[in-house]
Amino acid sequence: MPAIQVLKKKLRGIQSTQKISKAMKTISSIKISQLTTVYNNYNEYGKQCEKLYEEYKSDLLGALPPMNETAPVCYIVITSNKGLCGGFNSDLLKFANEEIQNSKNEHILIAIGKQAITYFNNKHIEYENSFIFNDIPDYSEALLLLNYVIELRKSQKISSVKVIYQKYSNMMKQTPCVQELFCDNDIQPGESKTLLMPDKQMVIENVAPVIFQSIFYKLLLEVALGANASTLMTMRSAYDTATEYCEQLESEINRQRQSAVTADVLETASEFTE
Repeated sequence: MPAIQVLKKKLRGIQSTQKISKAMKTISSIKISQLTTVYNNYNEYGKQCEKLYEEYKSDLLGALPPMNETAPVCYIVITSNKGLCGGFNSDLLKFANEEIQNSKNEHILIAIGKQAITYFNNKHIEYENSFIFNDIPDYSEALLLLNYVIELRKSQKISSVKVIYQKYSNMMKQTPCVQELFCDNDIQPGESKTLLMPDKQMVIENVAPVIFQSIFYKLLLEVALGANASTLMTMRSAYDTATEYCEQLESEINRQRQSAVTADVLETASEFTE
């Protein structure tokens, strides 16, 4: 049976873990609240951008520089900046590794997030470029990424763009997935009911960057929401587990202390009896 001093030392260690997990749980809750507000404010605008994209997909893609069909595929891998979020990053990076290895085409990588950069560096995997964005992404960061991809298209370095990220479903579920962007396969131009002024070509040229920027921004928001949701659930579990262990240790310490007091009383009583 461990001595009381050993149990007290273990209790202090678990109490430190309890405080850290509680603090991180609080921070994640605040960030999720902020991200949810940002996402809800953006959502209606994003839906309108998606609507326009579906309606004018062929025209919008035509406004971008053409890609080189014989060039490598560009994979954009998006992770969070921080760990301690369960399997959020590890599951995604495992999925990304399998996806890229199963591809028969040459490829270049763009790493987004500190966890992706660290993973590629540790594995000695070369990547074309890297970005570290805020935990609560800014709309301008999506433009930065879009401009870099457009430059790759202009220089004929890529044949397609595939984004690997954790798709946010709810607080409990994020699913690794790959989404191909700027894909013009099987486009069937339909009759548009939207009136474009002063003329269609001018509107498309000016709207195209905004539409694609909104697509990137939605991906960044989904990753940020998923990362913080995963962190919150992980820290909540860690806090609950630490609290349970603390209660068990405190109970054991009190039991041993009571046993020691009882033994001392019995020993003293026996001395007086003799």
